[in-house]
Amino acid sequence: MSNHALSLTYNTIKRMNNLCITLASFIVLFISFSVFVDVILRYFFNRPSIWVTEVSGYLFMYIIFLGTAYALQDEFHINVNFVLGQFKYPARRIISLITSVFSMAFCLVLLWQTSVMSWSAFKGHWVSPTLLSLPYVYIYPVMVFGSLMLFATFLLRTILEFKAEKATEKDR
Repeated sequence: MSNHALSLTYNTIKRMNNLCITLASFIVLFISFSVFVDVILRYFFNRPSIWVTEVSGYLFMYIIFLGTAYALQDEFHINVNFVLGQFKYPARRIISLITSVFSMAFCLVLLWQTSVMSWSAFKGHWVSPTLLSLPYVYIYPVMVFGSLMLFATFLLRTILEFKAEKATEKDR
């Protein structure tokens, strides 16, 4: 695959990540407003809602899985730069490649396990064991989607990063 095709694919993934983080931001607003209203209802009118706590917990999972790929894309994730700074350029490049491979392997395992769990929830008609009895088929797929987006972001970012570094090494 050419650099141009990789860049176009990565730009598409980045746009999708931007949409996901926008959706996650609206979910944060919704949760905040819902909790605020629930607090008012609970303490001033003694009429708490039955759904806010459970739905907020599930929506928090949406926020996490919709936001992780964006965090990677814009480098908001946790980094241990002071350790890498102790090594010279070739060693840093190898360490970066190794950590990227391990991270992608983790993303693949996460994708696999969330897919298995989502499929089981779909086949078994799983519902939450609470008063709302929410079907998990609406809750778990975001984990699959988020894991896929995280893996795709990691893969394309790593490939483009190492192709760009390889090109700059030729110029040195």
